[in-house]
Amino acid sequence: MTIRAAFGPKPFLSLCTIVKNESENLSRCLASVQPYADEIIVVDTGSEDGTPEIASQYGAKVGYFEWCDDFAAARNYALSLVTGEWILVLDADEELVVKSLDFIEILKSQPAALAYSIIRTEVKPQAGMTPLHMTRLFRNLPEMRYVGRFHEQIQYQNRNFSDSEVSILDSVRVWHHANSHQQVAAKVVNRNIPILEQARQAEGLSLMLLYSLAGMYGAAGEEEKARDCWEEALERLFPHLIDGQPPEEFGFIPSLVFTLAGRSLQNQDYETTMLLCQRGLEWCPNYPPLNYIAGMTLINLGFPLGAVAYFENCLKLGKDSSYYTREPFEQSFTTTEPACCLGLAYINMKRWSDARSAFELALAFDENCIAAQENLKKIRQIFTE
Repeated sequence: MTIRAAFGPKPFLSLCTIVKNESENLSRCLASVQPYADEIIVVDTGSEDGTPEIASQYGAKVGYFEWCDDFAAARNYALSLVTGEWILVLDADEELVVKSLDFIEILKSQPAALAYSIIRTEVKPQAGMTPLHMTRLFRNLPEMRYVGRFHEQIQYQNRNFSDSEVSILDSVRVWHHANSHQQVAAKVVNRNIPILEQARQAEGLSLMLLYSLAGMYGAAGEEEKARDCWEEALERLFPHLIDGQPPEEFGFIPSLVFTLAGRSLQNQDYETTMLLCQRGLEWCPNYPPLNYIAGMTLINLGFPLGAVAYFENCLKLGKDSSYYTREPFEQSFTTTEPACCLGLAYINMKRWSDARSAFELALAFDENCIAAQENLKKIRQIFTE
């Protein structure tokens, strides 16, 4: 019996996606979902490469939306076409990986559930980034709507989901097949930056979108514009740093605080760096990059003993997999980087045996770590002279 037959004529699970010129990716995406979805909704925003025709080959209901530089508007139009009880949202360059068919039974047996978070993993890891938990599966309710013309977010009753309203679904995964660096760079320059610049002039940007724009300017080589965004972000975050209350939209805040702390440390603005580290770790103590930058700050200030605890915590968070999952970060912040910096802290304290063990640990994580190799060589020379 097929899943569709089991639930009768009314669709139970609907795939919902928006696309433009995705002929290279769409077949893989739809093929991964077709065995499980009772309905496939594909909304095209202006393709010129036959993307809608590919969608039709998989039995999709194809809708058309005139692009208006607003991702939420396109997403919401796609939602309006869905008739299933549950909605799965994927992008064309993503693939559904089902570990166990019990995910259908889970959805069926939880009448009070509103939404589920699914782990999204890079097929070709970008600098060893950690997986990301994303709310991609939710009930088809009128109160479910996307907000934000860029980096759009699904909301319920005009608010973000509470932690109790989103459960983790381990039975499925989403694999992301990243585009080439050239394709990504072209989208950043030709689409993403213009959208955000227009929004900044028209109504201003949220702190999250300002953070995004700063990163895009940096990637595009627009350093002066990036610096202007970073300075504005710090100014807007400053009241929260003083009163200790984190911004309400919190998901990306640990990453923003880490980036701002790193920039302040590079500029030798230790006072700002320390304030950012203090508040960041109060708000999110299990975010490894924040622990790492706090340790680096103490080393720069001449307090290597104090730095040890932060680097050790990075390693512990990685070993226990107890780190913050709402923002991806480089996995090396839980392995090679803190191990190597732990070795540097012990060198500053002339604790040579501990330093050697730390550098050996760094090499166990990454045998090509040059800093660990060179420091081990220096330690051996000290003991042979």
